[in-house]
Amino acid sequence: MEYKDQSVAPDIVIPSSVEVPPFSVTDTPKGGKIYHVDASDLDLLRISVVFRAGTRYQTHPFVASATVNMLAEGTASRSSAEIAETLDYYGMYYNVSIDRDYSVVTVCCLNRFLDKALSLLSDILTEPVFPEDELAIYSSKRKQSLTVERTKVDVMASELFWRSVYGPEHPYGRTSSENGYDTLTSDMLRGFFRKHYNIDNCFTVVSGKIEPSFIDRISEVTDALPHGTRVSDMLPAPHPVAAATADKPEALQAAIRMGRVLFKSDHPDYIAMQVVATVLGGYFSSRLVQNLREDKGYTYGAWAQVGCMEDSGYIAIATQVAAEHTDEAVGEIFREIERLRTEPVPLEELDMVKSVMIGEMMRILDGPFGICDVVIENVQSGDDNGRIKKIVEKINGTTPEDIMRVARLYLQKEDITTVTVGGK
Repeated sequence: MEYKDQSVAPDIVIPSSVEVPPFSVTDTPKGGKIYHVDASDLDLLRISVVFRAGTRYQTHPFVASATVNMLAEGTASRSSAEIAETLDYYGMYYNVSIDRDYSVVTVCCLNRFLDKALSLLSDILTEPVFPEDELAIYSSKRKQSLTVERTKVDVMASELFWRSVYGPEHPYGRTSSENGYDTLTSDMLRGFFRKHYNIDNCFTVVSGKIEPSFIDRISEVTDALPHGTRVSDMLPAPHPVAAATADKPEALQAAIRMGRVLFKSDHPDYIAMQVVATVLGGYFSSRLVQNLREDKGYTYGAWAQVGCMEDSGYIAIATQVAAEHTDEAVGEIFREIERLRTEPVPLEELDMVKSVMIGEMMRILDGPFGICDVVIENVQSGDDNGRIKKIVEKINGTTPEDIMRVARLYLQKEDITTVTVGGK
């Protein structure tokens, strides 16, 4: 038997492509769209219904998140306990999520229980009643949880960062007092539901082992949704500030957030900026981790990411440090940004970054549930699953010169908002 020297790191292998099965599109009789991809040998299905019903559309604090979270807390024909019992008995998984633009309602089930899952999903999406007693319990718990969370410097810094980057009145930067939960009513939730949860304001994604009859059966559920209007709005321009601070004298640590507004994912420099963010703080051996953790000992970790919403994009950098090292840590972050602007990234480091980025994509795509998330993102971007191949090609084609170019363009010091929260 041949033994390998464990002190020698293996060669870095960068995948040249990532295979993603294409999705098909079915137009339902009532005008809805179902995107489906046969992506499993196991008798499993994931059904996700995506609504344009994110927090940007709410006219009262927390009404968007309360609406989606209360969908399964009672319908015209089932109590919340009966819904929970059905999910448990048939081993189904139910989940909801919400961001600034979209809400997503998901059910996962074994193929043989599809009819049970569709019956339940139909009730949840067409006849939720939003009981006042359940809403009171929900609001009380959420208010208490938010009150506790807002004592933490990282949560305070995150909210202050979005307010500072987009502006406090911008839908992407707006935050609300936890007292907003006190005035939520079932009528508010019903109004938001009627306006946003309709067939003209959603699409459906199905992944797993799909039999020929499944899509027709699923379309019967989505076509039970009423017609409505596809909601849209014109967002105001962001109004960033250069810096913002909040003191918390008793805090032993300070939270740091830095970044700026960028562009959406269809911008030609979006992938190159993702590479920049990964070099800076996108994995455990990134430059910020090496500097702030390994060298200076200021923090346990740091991260950087480039992301996007439907109508905007951003870069965000974050860490928590001992309060007395706040200024030094901010200075070191700017130092690492300046290195990206002025020094070519060594090819060996860039190869590692590319391997990390593509490897993470492969991890997400390993299974029908992750593929469903990717399909949702591709549909929201107005593209098909061939988008993944193009992303991999752009990552592999990124050069040290590309990194310096986009860092010089988009990471000028005067354009970066710096937020710190913690002890003085």
